[in-house]
Amino acid sequence: MKNKNAKEYNMSSKLGQSFRKLNLFQKSLLVIFLILISIISFPIVLILIFGLLPTLTILFIDKKNYDKQLIVGCFNIAGVFFYLFGLLNKFRLGEQNDIADNIFMIIVMLGSAALGLLLYNELPNLYAYVYKLFAVRKIDKINARLAKLKEDWGEEIVPHHNSAEKN
Repeated sequence: MKNKNAKEYNMSSKLGQSFRKLNLFQKSLLVIFLILISIISFPIVLILIFGLLPTLTILFIDKKNYDKQLIVGCFNIAGVFFYLFGLLNKFRLGEQNDIADNIFMIIVMLGSAALGLLLYNELPNLYAYVYKLFAVRKIDKINARLAKLKEDWGEEIVPHHNSAEKN
């Protein structure tokens, strides 16, 4: 059985191979186009680079944990796009100076990634707690039924049941 994460990494290596197949003119044209887009939309690029730092950190540090990358990345992108759409409504070239001044938007951008990481780390514990709670309730119901059977039918039917024992 193949690992589902291995499929994702094979796709990324195919993207790198397709870039290597480009000739020198196509590569230089692509780089010039990306630089031109970055210069034209510098405030947007600055927000994306600064706002997606937690996601980029997870991508470089924890390369094999695709689930963590996905959850933290999605929450982080949601927080960044909240600010990015606000910037697109009032786009001007001097806007990059105001990015670092608004501490609320920095908290939203980086805090959304922190919320994603918290969810990734604590959701399995919450699931285990709820599952254990339901299992204990089910065992208590079974013990109550056994105690009722013992009262109705006597010790011969349920010989080893002790209703005082609780696990």
